[in-house]
Amino acid sequence: MGSHDRDRPPPRFLLSAPSVTQLPESDRPEIAFAGRSNVGKSSVLGMILASPKLVRTSRTPGRTQALNLFSFEDRVTLADLPGYGYAKLPKDLRRRLQTMLVDYVSGRAPLLGVALLIDLRREGATDDDRWFAAKILEARRQLLLVLTKADLVAKNRLLAATRRVEADLGVEAGVAVVCSAKTGAGRAELVARIGELVAGC
Repeated sequence: MGSHDRDRPPPRFLLSAPSVTQLPESDRPEIAFAGRSNVGKSSVLGMILASPKLVRTSRTPGRTQALNLFSFEDRVTLADLPGYGYAKLPKDLRRRLQTMLVDYVSGRAPLLGVALLIDLRREGATDDDRWFAAKILEARRQLLLVLTKADLVAKNRLLAATRRVEADLGVEAGVAVVCSAKTGAGRAELVARIGELVAGC
């Protein structure tokens, strides 16, 4: 998957749904992208799709408040989920978004796995990250750990920062994909991991 991007069908925006119940049924495998607000989900998705303009990005945390679906290579759906952990959102909206996330990962039939994005600059996982990682695993979904903004971390600190997040989430050392939407680093590995999940379904 992704080895000959120019021969692949172009990515497409499919739809934006304000709730899980408004998502259409699908027999196509689905991979979701989740993380704290402002972690760079939309930028990473744009990198994977090789079409940054297709995915709306914003410098304002909490802007994504719906479930946005994209077609990748005409055989897998990538879902951009609302961010969590943004304290400035009204409490009732934060609760609604948290409920949406849990309902999605626990009940969405085509969902194979969730790419959980964490900002490498944050010196480890947060309580919110641990909470959502636990929800993903409770729902028996594959957890793909993706560490973002690697270009903003000194090279001599990358490995230690990566191992810290892996340890915080209790996953095996070396499983995280380190990436940078700005430089494109990690894209090939991410696309390969998505391909492995789809091939194994």
